[in-house]
Amino acid sequence: MGHRAVAAAIVAAMVSGSCHRPAPPRVAALAGPSPIAAPIAAAPPPAPAVDDRLAALAVRDDDFYRSVLYTWTPAASIPALRHTRRLLVATATTGRFVSPFNRALAQVARRPGSGQAIARALTSDPALIHRRYAWPAPFATVLGLGPRSYGTALVRIELAPEAWIGRFDPTAREPFAFVDAGGQPVAMATVLAQPARLGAIFHVRTDPWQGVAFREYVVVSPAMVAAWSIATPAIRAELAAARALLADLEPAVAALDPADVAASAVPAWGRGAPTAALAAAWRAALAFDNPRYRPTRANLRRIDRALAAWDPAGPPLEVTPGP
Repeated sequence: MGHRAVAAAIVAAMVSGSCHRPAPPRVAALAGPSPIAAPIAAAPPPAPAVDDRLAALAVRDDDFYRSVLYTWTPAASIPALRHTRRLLVATATTGRFVSPFNRALAQVARRPGSGQAIARALTSDPALIHRRYAWPAPFATVLGLGPRSYGTALVRIELAPEAWIGRFDPTAREPFAFVDAGGQPVAMATVLAQPARLGAIFHVRTDPWQGVAFREYVVVSPAMVAAWSIATPAIRAELAAARALLADLEPAVAALDPADVAASAVPAWGRGAPTAALAAAWRAALAFDNPRYRPTRANLRRIDRALAAWDPAGPPLEVTPGP
């Protein structure tokens, strides 16, 4: 057979299928979406900036209503608290030491003026004479105002939604001002008609002869405490958030100007005070204007160690007082 004949025979065989190559295997479709088309998991939202977290903790003369407060107390006092379930026990005559708050109330109660009647109620009305001192942020009072801390156990207090809070500055011409949960003013006559609705007093002392300027919340009405708790996951989470904030603040405070570090906290506490700068935002969250709370790395670490020493003092307990 000639070359042309052989080539023709091969072509014919391929067309007829008698000499074909096997077709390549078909690739089965993937059961799921292709990796390229798969949706990308959403990244967790970034943590709020340090400035934003500090701004959320600011307390000022025109913005002081806080429904959740924290109070440090000795761990040795927790068993009695668990047993009695009575949160407010101290009075103006408890112990040998008379607090600045009780001393100031007694002074205002003795002098004629617009605050005299409510000061007398706070010193003599059975519904208002028991006390518990507190602050909205645990880190701001963990070292104490004086040389000693208040204790290593922490109690969380939640005020009732209907509670009022009064600002008290005994050096002011009008010593008292009251607001409701929405921040709206409450008239003195209304408070005097329903004194048991006074959940707490925001006590402010910035007078120069006080020694150290400070602020504090004084819970005064058991009827306005919606709940209080010890050693709960919520308290543990609050302390963890505070320690994370302190850690994030360290690099920032290291870059502060020494004059800014040494500045008084008092201007940041006033009505409408700016809190944009980091140092001002830090000072607006403070309860005490003492050197241990100046924004330095050493102070932040000292505060962090005090928070780390928190003692749950037993299992979680949450108490919702009855009427």
